[in-house]
Amino acid sequence: MCDGQSNMDFPLRSAINDKNEMKRAQANTSIRFLNRAPIAETDHRAWDSATLEKVNQLQYFRGNWQVSDSGSAKDFSAVGYYFAQQLQKSLGVPVGIIQVAVGGATTESFIDRYTMEHHPVLVNELYNWRQSDFFQPWVRERTGTNLKNAANPKQRHPYEPSYNFEAGIQPLVPFPIQGVLWYQGESNAHNVELHEELFPQLVKSWRQQWGYEFPFYYVQLSSLNRPTWPHFRYSQLQLLKQIPNAGMAVSSDVGDSLDVHPRKKKEVGERLARLALHHTYNKKELAPHGPLPVKAERVANNIVIHFSHAGKQLATGDKRDLRGFTLVDAKGFQKEIETFIDKDKVVIPISAKDKWVEVRYGWQPFTRANLVNAAGLPASTFKLSIQ
Repeated sequence: MCDGQSNMDFPLRSAINDKNEMKRAQANTSIRFLNRAPIAETDHRAWDSATLEKVNQLQYFRGNWQVSDSGSAKDFSAVGYYFAQQLQKSLGVPVGIIQVAVGGATTESFIDRYTMEHHPVLVNELYNWRQSDFFQPWVRERTGTNLKNAANPKQRHPYEPSYNFEAGIQPLVPFPIQGVLWYQGESNAHNVELHEELFPQLVKSWRQQWGYEFPFYYVQLSSLNRPTWPHFRYSQLQLLKQIPNAGMAVSSDVGDSLDVHPRKKKEVGERLARLALHHTYNKKELAPHGPLPVKAERVANNIVIHFSHAGKQLATGDKRDLRGFTLVDAKGFQKEIETFIDKDKVVIPISAKDKWVEVRYGWQPFTRANLVNAAGLPASTFKLSIQ
């Protein structure tokens, strides 16, 4: 099941594809789609009375199962399509993909009401949410535009806490799923600490609803010139330690500095597929993800950074010099510095008098950091204290 906001909703026809992609989609009838598409987009328009009434009746999503062809595939999630394509190719069995994604949707909108009500922090988001600073101003403004014609003071909206769970997720709970793909966070990146409460609760609550611990694979936010995004990406990396049976696909190397909807979706879908094939389908020969930072230590006049999942040899994704590393001192002064790869480690030469306390990687909103492992998979944004 593929869930999230606009980057999960981003259709195959709009992604960067080769010229034969639609022919392959038409030929691969072993992929089946259920696109639970919204009846109205959450864009800059006022909804009519009929739409408003359907939204109140939780009739916001519609769609039926379809066989993959050039018609059904082109409007389906590009990330979901490429994920399914890789699974089908590797496993040789039919693959069904369900999409429930809403442009601009908040994390809160996908969490059930009971979970929100019984959480000491999240309960405060349930009421008066359209005037709450918990939600980004553009989220509240977009809601106001969509609901401009609403006469009902309790008119509902898909950005509202719990709405997308009630209208889109809950009806699917009786359906057995193998796992979840999640691409969301853009609407919550302004409040990293709050998202650190929201996201684990979402995963936990969905697993409770289905009654089993299915895998949850999510996409780390890409690169974009928004100041909080390095912190948010790092937070998403840290959440891997809190959420069992989860995996994260890095997408910062395929971002667009000016567009929140980068068009390179094939890489993202295939990285999610690697996670599923390795962890869920036991294809251990496939590297599941890029290198993960373990520790940074000072050794003589070098800072040495150790990684897991590096393979035998770290490399750079564009075959150029390694970049993206910054050192920080105790006063917060930052300096980009020349860095080298030594097999499965990264080495940063420093002088004897330097007193650096932290190393950061990919710590720019739009980053051109280029470290990859032996499988060519990118490293996440991270920071480490220097030992």
